[in-house]
Amino acid sequence: MMKLRITKLCFTVITLLALFNSAHVLSETSIELKTTEVDFINEKVNRPTKIKFWYQSGATPCEATICLLAKQNPQRVAVISHGAFGSPREMNWLGYALASQGWLVAGVAHFGESWVYGPENIDPNSAMRFWQRPQDVSFAIDSLSQKGLFDAFIKTDKVVMFGHSSGGFTSLALAGAHLKAGKSEAYCGSEIAKEDKGCNYANPSERKPLSKVMLTKIGLLQKQMRDKRVAAVIALDPAMGHAVSEQSLNNIKVPTLIIGSVENDFLPYETHSKYFAEHIEGANLIGLEQGAGHFVYLDQCDYDREVKGVSLCKDRDGVDRKAIQKQILQRVYGFVHRNGF
Repeated sequence: MMKLRITKLCFTVITLLALFNSAHVLSETSIELKTTEVDFINEKVNRPTKIKFWYQSGATPCEATICLLAKQNPQRVAVISHGAFGSPREMNWLGYALASQGWLVAGVAHFGESWVYGPENIDPNSAMRFWQRPQDVSFAIDSLSQKGLFDAFIKTDKVVMFGHSSGGFTSLALAGAHLKAGKSEAYCGSEIAKEDKGCNYANPSERKPLSKVMLTKIGLLQKQMRDKRVAAVIALDPAMGHAVSEQSLNNIKVPTLIIGSVENDFLPYETHSKYFAEHIEGANLIGLEQGAGHFVYLDQCDYDREVKGVSLCKDRDGVDRKAIQKQILQRVYGFVHRNGF
């Protein structure tokens, strides 16, 4: 059985009550959970953005693209950013669970990385254009107010931001995390980074040195990544800890929950999840132990695919992905409850 190490008090009782009340409401009103994908175009940067929505569906037909339950709380908005070269379609376990609690959930597919746009649009270099991901999310939040999308007004001033792996960094970047020039190259060239597969996305020997003009441009882009509408962050095994500056993390002021796999098979826990939590004031850190890997945060699956030699679907012996995700949800519900969302 997997165990969770948590640095704060356990909120299991609160969570169970919330789950009971939610189940009671669902049964009383026959609420239907649905998911719908909608395509948008960010005309400012000429970039497509596909968004997968999870929500409680209204029983009465409407003229909008998505018909929400009449009792939908317009302030309960969550956004999910997937990992490198993944997709929101692999985050159904989280999207449906949040929707069952009354959240309107938007999963953003990042163009150039996500396979949902077709293999012909996969660009391996897109992983290095890290500033595009926060741009995608901010555009997605803007799009929630698009006329005709919903049959109700949605408030987007207090969004709870979720992200896995590179998406975890994206969620933190939206709260103020910045990369530090040269830090990634120094770390990835060291002996301690030999087991860190995050370095494989940016091999310094294959990259051309950045010009001063480009460094200045990236600096300006980083300043624009912050989105004040992101009111809380929940990062699942976040990446890029080896490249992020301590000072930028010190400046993050929104409630933050970091969940990471201690015996990690992809991103070393100390360098990534723990590093983020140690430098964000008041951050909560939960360490998944006893074999949980980097991809335990994705939907259960049975296809044979590996990333950097690590299976997306097959966990280590004794690891119950579904049970772990239920435990993660308990911590997530407790976090959002005690922070007033």
